Amino acid sequence: MRLGDLAEVLGVSSQQIYKMAASGTIPSLRISGAIRFDLGEIADWLKKKRPAMNPLPTVRKPSVAA
Repeated sequence: MRLGDLAEVLGVSSQQIYKMAASGTIPSLRISGAIRFDLGEIADWLKKKRPAMNPLPTVRKPSVAA
């Protein structure tokens, strides 16, 4: 996947993706000087970044007075 494509998917600027790739924050690889992204590695990276989902609290039904 190309840098601009990934930026569009993630909703950030191409410059932000470039900075993340250069710093090693996001998994990337260079092919003939161009930055590319492996979709599988990006999916794994996103899963690790996603906050743990908290279970929803139990909802109690109001008691009915007789």
